[in-house]
Amino acid sequence: MKRATKSKAAPAAAATPRRDALTETRVWQVYARQKYEEPLHEIGAIVADDVELAKVYARSIYDEFAWVEMTLIPREHIVTVIAS
Repeated sequence: MKRATKSKAAPAAAATPRRDALTETRVWQVYARQKYEEPLHEIGAIVADDVELAKVYARSIYDEFAWVEMTLIPREHIVTVIAS
């Protein structure tokens, strides 16, 4: 004998924006310098959903040196001038 069960499924429209937000990730290039007289140089890349999370990741992952400046640039904003 089958029992009837009530299931309360969340509306698809309500779940979609949150699900999309969690799957959207951006690649951020990380640049830093140890001394003010040095130029910024690329030290790596991270993947994060937003700038605040990217800052946390960059500081925690690339903490091996005492940086005086660290900058994040979304990879999609980098423009290639000469391609090999």
